[in-house]
Amino acid sequence: MRHRKAGRHFRRTSSHQLAMFSNLLAGLLLHERVRTTDAKAKELRRIAEKTIHWGVKLGELLIRNREQMKPDERAQLVHAFRMAGRKVRHREALQRLFDQVAPRYLGRPGGYTRIIKIGQRRGDAAPISLLELIPGEGAAPTAPPPKATRPKEAPRDVPRRKAKAA
Repeated sequence: MRHRKAGRHFRRTSSHQLAMFSNLLAGLLLHERVRTTDAKAKELRRIAEKTIHWGVKLGELLIRNREQMKPDERAQLVHAFRMAGRKVRHREALQRLFDQVAPRYLGRPGGYTRIIKIGQRRGDAAPISLLELIPGEGAAPTAPPPKATRPKEAPRDVPRRKAKAA
């Protein structure tokens, strides 16, 4: 029975999963989009939403000057920083989360990311998706990537050439 075993495993050890998702999340925070398989994108979305929410919960503390904070407000900031740091092990990405990404989504109740399906990977035909951060209040909207198109086939109603009788 798989009771209380949420999430996908991807046939990897738990340490490999943690490292993989930490790296994917760091890439998402630094570049605001990451290209990966559908299953990994769906799993990463769960982690990313929770991690970004740690920053958003701080509210106006993110905007205030850190030297002017009271000790209990500073403790809240440190706590949120450490909790998000459990998932994001990249220092620069963690700093960007609290300085640029979380302030964009203040007042938003969730739904910070979106998944755009972009086709299949060449080689093994795995379904590929683009996981990206939704543009916030002050961010300019980004154009969605071009959709993968298949080569057009000839219409079926066109008569085909008949083979010559020998």
